[in-house]
Amino acid sequence: MSDPPPGKQSKKSPLLRPFKGVFSRSRSRSPSHQVAKSVTPPNTSASISASPTNSATSATQVNPQGTEYTAIVELSTTPSGPLTWEQRMKEGGSTAYEGLKTAIQGIYDCSDIFLPLKTAAGVFLTISKVVDRVSANRTDLEQLGVKLQSILSIVGKYRENGGLRALDYRVEKFCLAITLEINAVEKLHGNSLWTRTLQGTKDADTVLKAFRNIRSLCDVFQIDTQLHTELKVEEIFKRLESRSIDKLNHEMTSYKTRHSSYGNPTGCMAGTRVKILADLETWASNDLSSKVYWLVGMAGTGKSTISQTLCEILDRKNMLGASFFCSRGSENARNTRLIVPTIAHSLASTSPCIKSEVVKAIENDPKLAEPTYINLVDQFNKLIHDPIQVLVGNTVKTYKIIVIDAVDECTDLRLVSSLIQLILESASAIPLKVYIASRDEPLIRRAFTSLPRLRTAFYLHEADKDMVKGDIRMYLEMSLAEIKADHGHTLHRWPPQSEISALLDRSGALFIYAATAIRYISQGGPLYKSRLSTLANQDIKSASKLQTSIIDGLYEHILDQACESKEESEVIPMRQLVSMIVFLRNPLPIQPISSLSEIDAHLYLSPLTSVIHVPTHKEAAVAPFHASFPDFVTDPTRCSRKRHPPFCALVASEGHEMLALKCLEQMNRSLKYNICEVPKESTVSRRGTTNSPDNSGKISEALKYSCLYWASHFSEARLPRVDLIDALDTFLYKHLLHWIECLSALGELQTGILSLRSAATALSCFKPTDIRCHDLQLLVDDGRQCLQMNFKSIQKHSFEIYESALVWIPKKSLIRKVYATDVRRVPRVILGLFNSWGSTELHMQNGSPVNSVRFSRDGSRVVSGSDDMTLRIWNATTGEVEAELKGHTDSVRSVAFAQDGNRVVSGSYDKTVRIWNATTGEVEAELKGHTGWVMSVAFAQDGNRVVSGSYDKTVRIWNAMTGEVEAELKGHTGWVMSVAFAQDGSRVVSGSYDKTIRIWNTMTGEVEVELKGHTHSVTSVAFAQDGSRVVSGSYDITVRIWNATTSEVEAELKGHTHSVTSVAFAQDGSRVVSGSYDKTVRVWNATTGEVEAELKGHTGSVTSIAFAQDGSRVVSGSYDMTVRIWNATTGEVEAELKGHTHSVTSVAFAQDGSRVVSGSYDMTVRIWNVTTGDVEAELTGHTNLVMSVAFTQDGSRVVSGSYDNTVRIWNTVTGKSQLMTTTTITLPDASVVHNAGNGDFRISYPEQPTLSIHAPLSISDDHQWIVGALHDCWIPSHNRDFNSLSFSGDRVCFGCDSGHVIIFDMKAAP
Repeated sequence: MSDPPPGKQSKKSPLLRPFKGVFSRSRSRSPSHQVAKSVTPPNTSASISASPTNSATSATQVNPQGTEYTAIVELSTTPSGPLTWEQRMKEGGSTAYEGLKTAIQGIYDCSDIFLPLKTAAGVFLTISKVVDRVSANRTDLEQLGVKLQSILSIVGKYRENGGLRALDYRVEKFCLAITLEINAVEKLHGNSLWTRTLQGTKDADTVLKAFRNIRSLCDVFQIDTQLHTELKVEEIFKRLESRSIDKLNHEMTSYKTRHSSYGNPTGCMAGTRVKILADLETWASNDLSSKVYWLVGMAGTGKSTISQTLCEILDRKNMLGASFFCSRGSENARNTRLIVPTIAHSLASTSPCIKSEVVKAIENDPKLAEPTYINLVDQFNKLIHDPIQVLVGNTVKTYKIIVIDAVDECTDLRLVSSLIQLILESASAIPLKVYIASRDEPLIRRAFTSLPRLRTAFYLHEADKDMVKGDIRMYLEMSLAEIKADHGHTLHRWPPQSEISALLDRSGALFIYAATAIRYISQGGPLYKSRLSTLANQDIKSASKLQTSIIDGLYEHILDQACESKEESEVIPMRQLVSMIVFLRNPLPIQPISSLSEIDAHLYLSPLTSVIHVPTHKEAAVAPFHASFPDFVTDPTRCSRKRHPPFCALVASEGHEMLALKCLEQMNRSLKYNICEVPKESTVSRRGTTNSPDNSGKISEALKYSCLYWASHFSEARLPRVDLIDALDTFLYKHLLHWIECLSALGELQTGILSLRSAATALSCFKPTDIRCHDLQLLVDDGRQCLQMNFKSIQKHSFEIYESALVWIPKKSLIRKVYATDVRRVPRVILGLFNSWGSTELHMQNGSPVNSVRFSRDGSRVVSGSDDMTLRIWNATTGEVEAELKGHTDSVRSVAFAQDGNRVVSGSYDKTVRIWNATTGEVEAELKGHTGWVMSVAFAQDGNRVVSGSYDKTVRIWNAMTGEVEAELKGHTGWVMSVAFAQDGSRVVSGSYDKTIRIWNTMTGEVEVELKGHTHSVTSVAFAQDGSRVVSGSYDITVRIWNATTSEVEAELKGHTHSVTSVAFAQDGSRVVSGSYDKTVRVWNATTGEVEAELKGHTGSVTSIAFAQDGSRVVSGSYDMTVRIWNATTGEVEAELKGHTHSVTSVAFAQDGSRVVSGSYDMTVRIWNVTTGDVEAELTGHTNLVMSVAFTQDGSRVVSGSYDNTVRIWNTVTGKSQLMTTTTITLPDASVVHNAGNGDFRISYPEQPTLSIHAPLSISDDHQWIVGALHDCWIPSHNRDFNSLSFSGDRVCFGCDSGHVIIFDMKAAP
């Protein structure tokens, strides 16, 4: 039998005595630290039982002194009829109490396993009699007994598996949390109220609350430590030690780390916000309350301070699962996509089991940990929902509380809205509660109102005004008292109540006013009293009647004081620094600000520290304390020159011009080759070489910011200042490649493409005023296309910008000219380079024939549908796949974005229409009803309706919210191939296999106009933006533009040589784009009918085309399994490469490497000069495709085999051929040709070719790299369509589907 718990021996603190030294003892296993002298090992099976008699005896031995609650009456928290309290106790409590004591004693007897549990059990025994006196609820006692038995069972399992060390941390947290609960009971223990019946109910409630909280803590402990017994402990430990979970952690986002951006944030001052915090605590601990709490408040009302305090309260009680504090001032904290990973990381730290499951999920899908992971639902389920379910299942209602503050400060509020809806929809399925604080933004409000029953909303600015005013008064009085004490004036009667009242009146309901005023007063040093008096007696009558006049008066006074007695030359740098801080795209610490501005920032910002946070920690960011200050200082009506001559309102365009210049100057000073100073061997082009994240630490914060944001600031400039254009000139001509290297090292390469695109747009606006801007724009565009083509290789290895990227750029590229020294060092393409960039911007491999493509409204994404039953969402900047949407069971025939870009609609051969969430990748609705293939779908402008056309000859209009059919339009006598809404949604146009086009009234379902004229099936139709015209494409090879009112043909556009598959108007209606089975895309002038551009490059039929919203780009999809994005404005056409007109099936080098021979589907054989890249001979005679070609030993003859079942031997000088009629023939150079029949042959040489001194070249299995002995070279995607290869020393020849022949030399140009 075990010794009594040590708690019995304490007279001063009978409740907390067992916890003294608990944590130090838990780490020691020496006998001298054991509390029990003799212990009987417990039963460690899943079901633990003990003799009631023995348990009772044990309980008697350890019965604590004190029965002070014997006089307390009416203590039950649940009414149960007229029975007295004593009767209810006798009826049920005592039996349950005996079971509880049995379980407690069992745990106490486990001291050989865990000393912390022994001491915890001692505490339970100490307070058990108190519980016995106050609890008439039999269920409470029974449940706690069961929970304690479960804890004993878990400990036993760990003991059996040798995994006790995994519980150390959990036990310590468990015991610490219990200590906090018992504190509440201990406070009553020595109080005279224990013996006063008058206070009985209140005291009993305190005890019962603590008791029930302990029961909940048992739940949490049980959950936290319940690992799957079927898993091996070694496997679990391996996951627990994995560092892969660190990828989910993002700094400056939790309530403990957000001080890195804005200093050390404090919670609510003691005694303030009491009611709202009590309500929140009640909500958090009540299983029956709503799962989501929305705290709403306008700016300055103290939302974040409340959120901070709530986190502190919950953390002390071991109830906080995770926190994420959003902030527009931090790049991490304003990124909505980091919320789910960060929460998952925090939850994993609360439980070994959750961590194990999260690590497993990341190992199964590493992309889950990426900040760019687009499928929010999938990420939420795999990182949060599933691990919690494995841990908890349905055993408890609330495991932890999640706190998310200031979601309105995230940059993508649409994504925030989707996240809130996801949280609401998942709330009932997981034992988490979520607290969210924000301003009342429409998108956020809409998300919360979607499922109102699952959330509680509290509008902070509508709280009791007297209560808020009392809180602010307390804050002011206590803060001013601290200021007074800091200056040693403890006896002086200050502050006057009149001045406090005046300051209180000015604060209104805005805590931010009070906080700013206190900072201003405190920073006045010995002038603190006069500063208070000035603010209190200040005339706050504003020149305007804005609601902001009160806070404006305070900011005006602070600026006046900062500028007082200063020369204009002293105010200018201070104003420039404020401008920099306000207009920075991302806040910076003080040192980078000084570096960028070349001003002593500490010196000039010191008078403004009451409105701008200047932290002492060198890595913390400088930023305005509150968003209201930037709002004030950038508004000319609030901060006018008339009222503040030395410090007038900041002008955004001027601020951005200044920042653009400073960024360019910083880059021109700092950028260089090998900016991270990696070893030389790491700079060589090798397919296995990747950037090391550790190296980016050598890039200064000022340079990092400049690289990321110079173009963003430049695009906001209004005038091409000479110094700004000079700096840009230097940057582009000397450091463009260095900048791209730096971006890659930082993992921010996509920013490069966006930056160059926006810079080119800005330069195009400057051209009339500065001739240099035109030349700079051309170089910027050239750099963008170089980066876009080589994006994937440079993203992986930054030095590829100096290597592979320079190999494949066109012959007349400006980059090739400006950076000629770098170009001469790299391998060269002898044959196969275009002269200029042409119109193709991106070439994306889909892996399956593409049937439909569309741009999102903002042009940032493209959606495609293909034969593999998949929709893909592509990044229109980099060409990377952002999401794959799967669910259709047959080919996807049509896709379209909703106007807001949040949803995608698709139609399929599986006869369904599906609406997808473009953010989460989930299906929002599946619309069924068509009895034939769905060939075309489109959203109405408002996104509330969808139209579809089908092989069942009908057009259907669906309610996109409910999925109901609103109208079924019948009339076509053939398959409906294409449908589209008019801009105002009042009409739908449809094109059909019956050769007609119909315009329908969506309200009546009647046909308004029927357009006839095409002589074959109509494949595609679209309205002009104003609805006055319709464009159509047909199998009759024409494109027609119709007057939608008169039904007359306004233009018939001819030029395609095969069926027209897809047509669309540009936004302004001035142009039409069409795609055809002839493999081309054409851009037409809608007025003249002339072709403005013919875009060639696809090697299969073009099935779908679309304009970007601004008309600058066209996207196309093709049966060649690619999606291409074209520049629709330059009109530049790629120079036609000399070559075959169809796929190249075979290529071969001559033995001396001087020539290449190629055979093609176009039935010709060509001989190429390897030095010049010219065609030396075109050999014709075969009547079917050429399958195979080869040179003889001396190169005087070429042998070819064809599907025309012949083998021909050609004289390379005369071009004449002879048919091979025998089985074998020996040629003059002793080469032997063997005719295998059906056009097949093989050739034998008298001598084997001489091999290069280096290892031969090869091609990687994925066709992405040419692999050499000393270095490798990446192959761009548009050059990977080769069917045949031939090697000769350091050279390789490709024969491509496009008909091109490419000859590559691994050696640099001589």
